[in-house]
Amino acid sequence: MNRIRFVGLLVVLAAVTALAVSRVTLATGAPQENKKEAQKEDKKETQTVTGVSSCGGCSGVADACCVMLTDSSGDRWILRGENDDVKAAFKARHDSKKMTATYSGKPTVKKGEDKKEYKEVTVTAVKVAS
Repeated sequence: MNRIRFVGLLVVLAAVTALAVSRVTLATGAPQENKKEAQKEDKKETQTVTGVSSCGGCSGVADACCVMLTDSSGDRWILRGENDDVKAAFKARHDSKKMTATYSGKPTVKKGEDKKEYKEVTVTAVKVAS
């Protein structure tokens, strides 16, 4: 009987210790700081891609109309985003204009409806050449 009480006490003590450790971790915010640092690093690594615009949906690359750039090496880039620059680029996508898009992070490589690879990025800015 005493052995059962002792084991029960150890289980309760382990649970209380685990709860205390988890609360200390949440209170100090250590994991959240690591996430913030990772986001800062992603923002610092901005890159650009320049190419001729077209419609990704009409070209058979994406499943819906979107801005697609074809760069000088023939790589296709689908631009995603909700800012005013992307909206202006969306309106001019059929005009085969030269555009430069700024993005951060790594591009996602996907296969289009035509079974060829393309890169998809979320852009922060798009410049449309006049």
